[in-house]
Amino acid sequence: MRLLVAGAIYAAAHGCLVGGAPLFPDGTVVTYPNDVAVVANSFIVEFHRDATPLQARVVRRTPGLSVDHQFSGPFSGMVVTARGDATARRVAAIAGVKRVFPNRVHVLSYLAGTQNVTSTRLHEMTGVQRALEELGLDGRGVRIGIIDTGVDYMHPELGACWKTAGCPWQAGRDLVGDSFDYSAPDQPITPNATPVDCVGHGTHVSGILAARGPLVQGVAPGATFGMYRVFGCPRNGGGAPTTEAVIIQAMEAAYKDGHDIISMSLGGGGWAESPMAAYAAGLAARGVVVVAGNGNTGKNGLLTTDAPAVGNGVIGVGSVENWRFSGPGIVLVSQQGSFDVPTQQSHQYATPFAFAGDMPVVA
Repeated sequence: MRLLVAGAIYAAAHGCLVGGAPLFPDGTVVTYPNDVAVVANSFIVEFHRDATPLQARVVRRTPGLSVDHQFSGPFSGMVVTARGDATARRVAAIAGVKRVFPNRVHVLSYLAGTQNVTSTRLHEMTGVQRALEELGLDGRGVRIGIIDTGVDYMHPELGACWKTAGCPWQAGRDLVGDSFDYSAPDQPITPNATPVDCVGHGTHVSGILAARGPLVQGVAPGATFGMYRVFGCPRNGGGAPTTEAVIIQAMEAAYKDGHDIISMSLGGGGWAESPMAAYAAGLAARGVVVVAGNGNTGKNGLLTTDAPAVGNGVIGVGSVENWRFSGPGIVLVSQQGSFDVPTQQSHQYATPFAFAGDMPVVA
């Protein structure tokens, strides 16, 4: 068995190089491993910054292609439905097109925690209590956009209101609806009138930021908030689904609504060049404070930060366990599939590898 070993090393400011060549060369359709879920026939087209409107019209007129959404703001591109990979390759070869990415699927699995979230010791350890009580910083005058599963805005500690006078929730919308199904492209997307939460994750995140007590104290209870729901309801015992294109559209909407901070406790895979990370980096370059979760793959080792947190200028947030040793994360890809070699172990143990004997390896 021959293996392709790819270190999970994320791109820095000027793109990642593998063997001296860009990881995502210009003029190509990016390919993901087989275990990465994508929306069939859906692609995100990225243009060069100096691409002309005429070149964009050429893309629109490509036979077998329809444009689903034209991005505005810091990322020049569009979401398209293409009749197979051959059509996508034709688009990638058009002058002005930088790259064509498959539209990745992201599924959120969420379980309610058992921690005591009412303990005042939590805010003592993080410094939040000092910011609120000693410095008087409660977020007043700051607009925060949250991209998540929605929010139970009628919760009494979250204001029990939506877009009324004095309400903390003054912006946001539902982009997907309860029955969102990326595998059924012919099924119309039917968003709800408000971004009500059917999972709980977005309400949890909102509590960290916006809760006003008496049981839970948020970090910025005086701020003004927007919620942009990007996940459908869990289906058939699985997680809550969304796509990379939907998440980018939510960033676009939050930016247009004038938020100072955009918070995303979500992500997956990705590199700094991926559309989700590139859009977030573009917002950061325009002065928006973009905060994103590093992801849940840290157990696999160092350098496993997810997109969009890996975007240049984005603040990536994660937890640490100082009594564990981490090495570079490794992903093994073979004809039998791909799997991770975890390189985070308790410091008193030697780090094991996946094979007992020697194996041929190609870079």
